[in-house]
Amino acid sequence: MLKRIDPEKFALSVVSSSSAISDSPEAIAKEKIEIYVASYKEAEDYNRTVVKANRQEDHKKFYGEK
Repeated sequence: MLKRIDPEKFALSVVSSSSAISDSPEAIAKEKIEIYVASYKEAEDYNRTVVKANRQEDHKKFYGEK
């Protein structure tokens, strides 16, 4: 069974592990916000996929493989 990930923790981890390209504090903040939002959305998308896959796996276990 696949496991879900916490979108907030994931996004924070991605932001903290990425380097900013810009020099100004405002540009760096904008980059980090964009990275955070994109990472959060990716985690949510992944979790939707996991839920669907887990449901299919549970269905197969309950009804048997066909």
